[in-house]
Amino acid sequence: MRVAVVMGIIALLLTILVNLASLRCFNAIFDSVCHVSTTRNVVALTFSDGPDDATVNAVLPVLASRDAKATFFLSGQKIENAMPATKQIVAAGHELGNLAYSNQVMEDRPQEFHRAEIAQTDKLLRDAGAENPNLFRPPFGIRSVGLLWELHSAGYKLVMWDVSDNGKREAPPESLANAIVAQAAPGSIIMLHALDAGDDNTRAALPLILDGLAEKGLKVVTVSELLEAKGK
Repeated sequence: MRVAVVMGIIALLLTILVNLASLRCFNAIFDSVCHVSTTRNVVALTFSDGPDDATVNAVLPVLASRDAKATFFLSGQKIENAMPATKQIVAAGHELGNLAYSNQVMEDRPQEFHRAEIAQTDKLLRDAGAENPNLFRPPFGIRSVGLLWELHSAGYKLVMWDVSDNGKREAPPESLANAIVAQAAPGSIIMLHALDAGDDNTRAALPLILDGLAEKGLKVVTVSELLEAKGK
């Protein structure tokens, strides 16, 4: 009887943990962040997926022209196919983050899968010039307790977002940019998809987003820089 009760409690706790882990901004047990509390007028600009040689060459000059630094969450498989572009990102002074190796949904997977996805991409990020990659974004934002545990064991921070182009990528560039800028506030983490060949609208919106953030008095920084501004 006691065993059944204990097993029931354990099952309930696991269910609660899984449900909490599915919340984008959940930050109680594991080191995760989607927004930073700060009095400084700074936001972190992040890109998810990629890299791709052509799109990186389109995005980097726009960032440079606005003196903006960003964090690029990249998948290992795509880094292998575009290592020169990845090194370009680092050379331009931007930050690299881990988006797992195969960019697959990381739910209902064995621990070995999570461990390999993180480690393989970590090595590639270091090969590209990232000195101490420790930022991770789960593909499609989907997590599991197993993944969170592996991130904790590997010393990675889980980075989500509170502003994104999700649901807006088909909108005209000006509308997309206006929506992003309107939602952004001090401490926001902005997620954009601009490194895929089909992300023309987001790439076209990027200069408008950067200009709109500047007009709003918000400086664009990397995730690590935003974390350093926490509470300041």
